[in-house]
Amino acid sequence: MTMTITSTSNAAAVLASPLKINGLEIKNRIILGPMAVLRPTEDGRPSEQSIAFLKRRAQGGVGLVIVGGSVCSERAWNESPFAPNLRFDKDEFVDDLKRLTAAVHEYGTPVFAQLFPSFGRMGVPRNDRWISAASPKPVSIGSGGLPNHLYIPGGRITPVPHEASAEEIKDIEVSVVAGARRAKAAGFDGVEIGAHMCYFYSSFLSPLSNQRTDEYGGSAENRARILRDVVAAVRAEVGTDYPVGLRMSVNDHMRGGQEPEGFAEVASHIARAGLDFISLSEGNYESMRDNVPSTSGNMLAHGEPQAFRKALGSGVRLFLSSTPDPKQAANAITAGHVDASMLARQMLADPDYALKVIEGREAEIVWCDHANSCLRRLILNVPVACHKNPEMGSEAPDTKRSSPGQEFAVWAAGNKVLMGAADTLARAAQKMK
Repeated sequence: MTMTITSTSNAAAVLASPLKINGLEIKNRIILGPMAVLRPTEDGRPSEQSIAFLKRRAQGGVGLVIVGGSVCSERAWNESPFAPNLRFDKDEFVDDLKRLTAAVHEYGTPVFAQLFPSFGRMGVPRNDRWISAASPKPVSIGSGGLPNHLYIPGGRITPVPHEASAEEIKDIEVSVVAGARRAKAAGFDGVEIGAHMCYFYSSFLSPLSNQRTDEYGGSAENRARILRDVVAAVRAEVGTDYPVGLRMSVNDHMRGGQEPEGFAEVASHIARAGLDFISLSEGNYESMRDNVPSTSGNMLAHGEPQAFRKALGSGVRLFLSSTPDPKQAANAITAGHVDASMLARQMLADPDYALKVIEGREAEIVWCDHANSCLRRLILNVPVACHKNPEMGSEAPDTKRSSPGQEFAVWAAGNKVLMGAADTLARAAQKMK
């Protein structure tokens, strides 16, 4: 019987313990999750702010950094709903990426690259090119509920994507393999393939978004095929001891959607291709309230890591999301449900979270209050900052901050009264069409 952890010191000991991920050992089990907050240069290279932001979290004691807000194909660069992104799609960016990995390595912290080949259902059609996904199904953003302080007046439905052809699927696979090669050449210690939210690869995982009748649709094995193939191809490129993983959706949280056991079954087929870890991601853009929770431990309460562990066994490392409470995370690790705790918003509020947890200084942690101003900034393409941490967003000297007009827009977008009025007007306008 597993002992329940109730003390700060016991939780610290669990989270401070090392973890092996294939041939790599990380010094503790607190991971900085990928976020599109790095503010790269306009042409997609890491800026001084990109590097300073990541260095600050490495200095703050995390065991692993996963770099997000990145693309590994020109297609993804062109269709991205936010800009700019870090680029892994051309050899000319490798030397700049080496500066980023070297900076994080100064603190003895490994760094993984998130490889993102297409935004799929969330892409923006540009340059006379349409978006593609598993099936021609748009996204009704937030139809299952929105997070605290986030409003979408009138709602939003994305353009209907084309059904991806077999040729497109293979072209995208080639871009991921090439991105993995560049990431390894740039000094990244592992790669994570993005297959979460409503992006391209995630659209194949659930019958809710995948209605294909070919070899990529129908059974769990068929819905896993696209990711099984790309994981196998990446594994062949990077070698046997290099960490390769997925960031993967684990629950649709939608009527008629797929539940954890279904996603876990899909994952079990993918894992056979040589998968080392899965970063668990709850919900998607249609169920954003579950994807961006306001309380710690929702994923555990819904039984999602437990379903994945049952399906995958102990061979694949599982990273828990959205559980900043150290005791909850430590209990999940000791119970065998997960292997590490991966955090995002909490790391904006307090870059020293990991050190404070490991040193038993939990009382000193600056907690994220889930007001989600960071998310509103990202949606509005405003430089991301955190009202709980004045340093966040300007870790590098002379980094340009948001203007007064942008600050007002961020405030207004989170104001319930203003957004309620805007929603009423937007819906009235829709009825008049």
